[in-house]
Amino acid sequence: MTYSINKKHILDLPVYTLPGLFLVKIGFALFFLYVYTYHYGGGELTADAGMFFNESRILHDVFYASPKAFFQFLFGLNNDPELINKYLEATSHWNGGDRFLPNDSRHILRINALLYFISNGEVFIHFLFFSFASFMGGVDVFQWLKKKSNIPQWILLVALTLAPSLAFWSSSIIKEPLMIFGLFILIRALFDNLSPSRRLWRIIIGLLLTVSIKPYALICLLAALIYHFIFSRLFKNLWLSLSFYLALGISILAVSGYGDKIAYIIANQQEDFINLRDGGLYLNGDDKHYYYIYHSNRDHFEFKNNTATLIEPVGAYYMKKNENFERFPMQLNEVGKTYSIYLSLAKTGSKVDVTLIKDDYWQMIKNIPEAIYNSFVQPIPNRKSTWLQYPAFIENILFIILFIMSFVIYPRSLNQSDKRILITLSLFGAFVAMIVGWTTPVSGAIVRYIIPAHIAILILLAMKLDYKKLKQKWIKGSL
Repeated sequence: MTYSINKKHILDLPVYTLPGLFLVKIGFALFFLYVYTYHYGGGELTADAGMFFNESRILHDVFYASPKAFFQFLFGLNNDPELINKYLEATSHWNGGDRFLPNDSRHILRINALLYFISNGEVFIHFLFFSFASFMGGVDVFQWLKKKSNIPQWILLVALTLAPSLAFWSSSIIKEPLMIFGLFILIRALFDNLSPSRRLWRIIIGLLLTVSIKPYALICLLAALIYHFIFSRLFKNLWLSLSFYLALGISILAVSGYGDKIAYIIANQQEDFINLRDGGLYLNGDDKHYYYIYHSNRDHFEFKNNTATLIEPVGAYYMKKNENFERFPMQLNEVGKTYSIYLSLAKTGSKVDVTLIKDDYWQMIKNIPEAIYNSFVQPIPNRKSTWLQYPAFIENILFIILFIMSFVIYPRSLNQSDKRILITLSLFGAFVAMIVGWTTPVSGAIVRYIIPAHIAILILLAMKLDYKKLKQKWIKGSL
């Protein structure tokens, strides 16, 4: 299929280009499978990929028990807790509880459950499907970007399909591949000169995929598009338009009270991730509070049937379940008392320090530099780092070098329309980085969640880097 697409739609490159690149993409899929099966999983696919695959099998098996219930789950026609508990009680991604944004995990379970009819449980077929979808998204946006850049086409195509982090996470069976495909085709629909029909299907599918799989990415893109379609046309000077857009946006959020609501949502996400980062034991106090005990102090308890019995006094924190940045130190002294366990988490190995937002809008604004720094620089290797953190760190360094080359040393002059696109995608990438940096104090998660911003970065570099200047400089230097 890649051969015929290459032959029909990419006439300026050899017909073996797409097949060759997709073979490399399959290599990334195999590497992902290896990492999460053998490096982390001890021979069994683990983490989100393993849970999605196993839980999609549970959903698939519902078809044989009750075809009616299966199609109700497939199309979201019945969210009755009793029905869900009957067939899907063993799942965690479907039974994720209430949340502010839609449960995007269910859509990945649905797609993998359908693929089970073809794969018969062969996991690599699932990997091939998701890898191909994201690969074709990169090919699609390449068809637009090659008209906006003077970088050789083969380099552009390699960057859009095989940039390391992008290729790794888009070769999985989790949320990223279809989100990447959706973002790519949506970006082309928004900025390329397409016929109405070719634009429409991309907008519809792109919107459906992004809103249903990674809603935060779509929210960031829509916020950036407000600048593109409205504010960038208010003044001739685009930097003045940008300043007005940012100042007005920050002010409206502050005055209207929506800023505090956003800060509350972001702060709660941050607190949940801090709990995940630090690990520890959460014991039920009353309906609104629990006791938090450091992971290193678990040996002060004896565990049985989801309960913990205190065997020697231990320091703890008393905190609200929905405002757990307020931690009040105390001592648990009632040896022999049994507590029900609210949550028990192991400590993560890739901690990133973040400043607490504490539901404060202005603190959230102050945290923007820290958030962007963490999103684009982490992970910074240390003595406890695993080898898997080094490729992401090296990639970040390369992005910084390419950014300096594109915007400082070898910048390309752009017309007003392209400058507008450049600023819009810069805003999109910055908004994604802010959300990820605000909420994610774990570098292993940052490298995954920042992927939408990587898409923006690749496009920005391709548009702004003057390859001709770069080539002339190096040719002259070598003569």
